[in-house]
Amino acid sequence: MIDVLKAFYSIHYNFAALSILLLLLVIFLLTKKNFKWTIIFTAILVALNVFLYKRTDGKSWTIIIPPPESSDPYFKPQPKTMTFSVHKDWVIVDDKGEKHHWCWVDDYWDKFASTDVVAWIWGENASKKMMNSTESRATEAGNQN
Repeated sequence: MIDVLKAFYSIHYNFAALSILLLLLVIFLLTKKNFKWTIIFTAILVALNVFLYKRTDGKSWTIIIPPPESSDPYFKPQPKTMTFSVHKDWVIVDDKGEKHHWCWVDDYWDKFASTDVVAWIWGENASKKMMNSTESRATEAGNQN
């Protein structure tokens, strides 16, 4: 478990910072002899680390990198696939010397970053209507000039 968390925390340092802050909070609460909150935050710290371990250990992620466009009609380059896991090839170095990493955190971030927040809050139809109304107003204003 420690090897997995060391590999995970070295890449995703924001989770490591959160764990360190929780550990420092537990130490602070112990110095103040506040055992009730010490137990609560220790349980949160343990639950966070167990969650990270369960989501990471024994799993692998494969991404497909599309090939570059080729002007030669007879040469069709194949897409590259990269497989990432904690114990094997956690960080892959490509031909250019760039390091790549992929795991469930990146999957979640891609899903979150591609979410249209306005459509999620107001509903899909309301955001499309608003977008169409602003686009039609912009074209009307452009036609008047």
